[in-house]
Order: sequence, then C-alpha cells, then structure tokens
Amino acid sequence: MVAWQTKSSSVVYRNPWFSVREDEIVNHNGTPQTYSVIDLASPSVFIAALNSKGEILMQREFRYTIGRDVWGIPAGHSDGEDLLSAAKRELLEETGMTSSDWTELPEMFAMVGIGNCPSRAYIARDVKLVTDERDPEEPIGEQKFVAIGEVDAMVRRGEIASGAVIACLYQVRLALAGDSLIH
Repeated sequence: MVAWQTKSSSVVYRNPWFSVREDEIVNHNGTPQTYSVIDLASPSVFIAALNSKGEILMQREFRYTIGRDVWGIPAGHSDGEDLLSAAKRELLEETGMTSSDWTELPEMFAMVGIGNCPSRAYIARDVKLVTDERDPEEPIGEQKFVAIGEVDAMVRRGEIASGAVIACLYQVRLALAGDSLIH
C-alpha cells in the first residue's frame, strides 16, 4: 500500500467556524480522486459537568441541522483560546456554573472520514451555580442533572444523538471508573 499524496488543495468555502477544501489526491490504491474536507477553525470543547452527587448535567437543545431537540452536554468552539479556558467559558455561558476541579480527557476527532474536527472533553466536578445569566444565543431548552445510568438509558432511547457527545460521555465513564485515560 502506498501513502496518500495531495496534488493540490483549495478552500472552496470559509466562515468564522470552519472551512471546506477540495484536495486533488492520489489514494492508497494509486487512484486519483477529489477529496472534500471540513476543517474546524479551532477545536471544540465538551464539558461533563458533575454535581456533588456525581450526577452529570444534561441539556436539551434544538439542533437545526437534524431538525429536532436532542440532549447533550455543554460544548462549544474554543475560538482560538486555551482549551481549558474555553471549557470554563462555555460552562459559564451555557449554565451559569463554575468549577474549581477540572480533568482533561484525550483529544478526539469527529467525522474523521470527511473532516479535521478536533475536540477536547473535560470533566468539571462539583459545579456550582454562580449566576442566572445565560448566553441568549444558545438554543438550550432544559437542563437537568441525571445519574450516569440514566445517561446510558438516554443513549439507548436515541435522546442523545450526537456521536461527539456520546464519545465524550464514553471517555467520562472510563475516567470515572479509574481508567488511565486521564492525563
């Protein structure tokens, strides 16, 4: 098997959050093809916010791209800032909560077949409500703390539909079980 080769690359669309490029490549079989790639402008962050009982904060949001409400966790773009700082900002903006106990989990990539979309998940333990203010741009309808076992049931029922959120929650389960994923 030969290495993939990029013959040319051009950005065909760009906005503040991502770009789409078309690469003319020669694939592993030696076949020329056009490969379209989505590149995030900056990594995303996901926050598993745990209360003092070890329950995780879930939030229901309308997702325009799929046309329905789904449950997820606080998340957002890092906007080029330090990832932990971005996670703290997103938690505060979306929930009004803070934490002084943060654990970083390994880097993940969403949509690896079509994109370069890195993300980093964090566990924020013993979160505390510090303000009732929320970012009005966020389409968050409801927030509730649930036991980890209920999160599993929500995944089985299809209420958590984001692959990136499910991957993050899996990392969290491993970390909480004492797995060596934690840096």
